[in-house]
Amino acid sequence: MLKDVLKNLKQHCMSGISYMIPVIVIGGFCTALARLAGNVDTAGTIGYAFLQAGNAAFALMMSVLCAGIAYSICGKPEIAPGVVAGYLSTQVKASFLGALICGILIGIMILWMQEHFPDSKALKSMYPIVIYPVISGIIATLLIMFVFGPPLAALTQAAIDFFMNMNTGSKFLLGFILGCMTGFDMGGPVNKICFSVVSAFAASGIWGPAAGKNAAAMAPPMGMAISALVLTPKKYTEQEREDAKVAIAMSLCQVTEGALPFAFNDPKRVIPAVTIGSGVAHGLILTWGVTVPVLHGGIFSVPLASNPMLWIAAWLIGAMVTAVIVSVTKPARPVETVHEDEELKDDFDIEIG
Repeated sequence: MLKDVLKNLKQHCMSGISYMIPVIVIGGFCTALARLAGNVDTAGTIGYAFLQAGNAAFALMMSVLCAGIAYSICGKPEIAPGVVAGYLSTQVKASFLGALICGILIGIMILWMQEHFPDSKALKSMYPIVIYPVISGIIATLLIMFVFGPPLAALTQAAIDFFMNMNTGSKFLLGFILGCMTGFDMGGPVNKICFSVVSAFAASGIWGPAAGKNAAAMAPPMGMAISALVLTPKKYTEQEREDAKVAIAMSLCQVTEGALPFAFNDPKRVIPAVTIGSGVAHGLILTWGVTVPVLHGGIFSVPLASNPMLWIAAWLIGAMVTAVIVSVTKPARPVETVHEDEELKDDFDIEIG
């Protein structure tokens, strides 16, 4: 049981994050609309209503994360205790880490109960509705409130304080590292690790890394498009130039995987270029102090940025860095792909970057 949970732990965590993302997006857009409407302190106004919706979304996002992870592990009995434990994680300021751990523990507890509790016809209908949720919910409550909640809250606050006290150079370095993780595998596991770090900051109200992550995710496909269509089109095949047109749209929609066809054809040159370009984009965002209160949205999140022009500048600079590097390093003749079409069809799985 435990071995299976640990084996698929990344999948369970990413499932919870995928449930949480829309909640954060709703919260960010509602908060931004409230700012645009104004009068956020006056009850009955549009601004006030949107602000309440945004605050509600942010208050519930850890509940959704915790319940989503628990649900991924063991199904419906885990949703209710996951919602409660995730909310308590927010209340004790254990935030992302607290909700993550609670979701995993609740899942393991219910799996254990399913395996060890007696197979009784009389209790069969009671197990998923009352017994499993109540027992796991009580234990999770005690754990998050008294055992690991307080130290996780202290750890979270220490990380926030460390970030806020960074000087300009250190913030660029942090952003560069996070950006490189975003661009390196263009939507793969390393990208998702970075997303988890950014989500943890966002859960604590720190939205600079979210703005950087968005720009870093959009830079690779745009950079490849600039290289293939503007700087050195003769170095690309006709198919790659067609892919570059699609990459522009994918960049605008923040789908990092728009750069993957180029990486498949020429990984030695494309991967370093997009990695560095994404790092520069993210580093500039943190250096300039730009924030965006959403974790995804592409070009549609620009109006929500604290400084839209600087956000666009960081994105395009990162894209140009990628474009220049790959244009300089690519050979004069196009690099033909060594992959079969069928293999690409099987492996090319689009995810939001």
